[in-house]
Amino acid sequence: MRSRVMLLATFLAASSIAAAQDWRGGRARVDGTVKNEKGEPIPGCKVMMRWGKSTHGGPDLTTDARGQFAIFGLAGGPWDVDFDAAGYATKKISVSLQEGARNPALEVRLDPQPRAQATAASAGQPQVLVGGKKISKETADAIEQGNAAMTAKNWAAARQSYLKASAELPDNAALLQRIAAAYLGEGNSKEALAYARQAADKNPSDPAAWWMIAELELQQGNLDAGRAALDRVPADKITDPQPYMNIGILLINKKMPAEAESAFDRAIAINPEAWDGYYYRGLCRLQLKKNGGAKADLQKARELNPGGPEAKEIDDLLKTLP
Repeated sequence: MRSRVMLLATFLAASSIAAAQDWRGGRARVDGTVKNEKGEPIPGCKVMMRWGKSTHGGPDLTTDARGQFAIFGLAGGPWDVDFDAAGYATKKISVSLQEGARNPALEVRLDPQPRAQATAASAGQPQVLVGGKKISKETADAIEQGNAAMTAKNWAAARQSYLKASAELPDNAALLQRIAAAYLGEGNSKEALAYARQAADKNPSDPAAWWMIAELELQQGNLDAGRAALDRVPADKITDPQPYMNIGILLINKKMPAEAESAFDRAIAINPEAWDGYYYRGLCRLQLKKNGGAKADLQKARELNPGGPEAKEIDDLLKTLP
């Protein structure tokens, strides 16, 4: 039972991380309007959306004649959005999108571009800023190429482009996080963890980096490090029960059913329709001799996953309970 449980923990953690790498296919919708300081619409403004949960890229939009934009089919969670229009200062915002619910329309106002920047641009000296730092066109192109490769799930090409850009931006937390994500897509967990930790060091308030660290540490069986990293992620940003599932399974293997039960409580609270949370919490409660709760959990797991491979095992366990 122990080895099978550990194998399942690793598989589930890996599956969760892989699934988190695609920003498309969700049910979130966002729309908005971009205006100038006079309240007039700005047509042709570039709207660049990047999924903050995994920093795995996202769509680039352009406002219409009324300064409006809209897109649906996005994954829920935190997004970084940049607005770039000729003659205006670039604006960056962060939003949290919900799937299956109406997200408030974005009302964005751009300020005129500072005179010095406007003069340089008119003189043919492009000003490209990342995190407030001016970078070369080559580095900007490398980042865009990396984003495109990430969207296409060409992890190796994305990593190479991002590493090229990091020569000029060695301390940029978002770029370090994207390098980590590219390494993770390649299956190189060691380098992914190293770069995720660098990103967290540069920007300790970024939940995406801590989320990746937690996932990778738990996948490797490092319970304490995984829990410590997960504690750095704000509770309202945790929308996936998998880290708590992994914590619970590791605690079961350490013969700590009471703590494991609490972890599965958290997992079930996040997703009450997932059968495995009830299944494993039921096993914990059996060890704790909470027979009533164990029976209710196992019955719920059986109800939610009637054709699963654990169905016979659950039936056998239920026969032993009054």
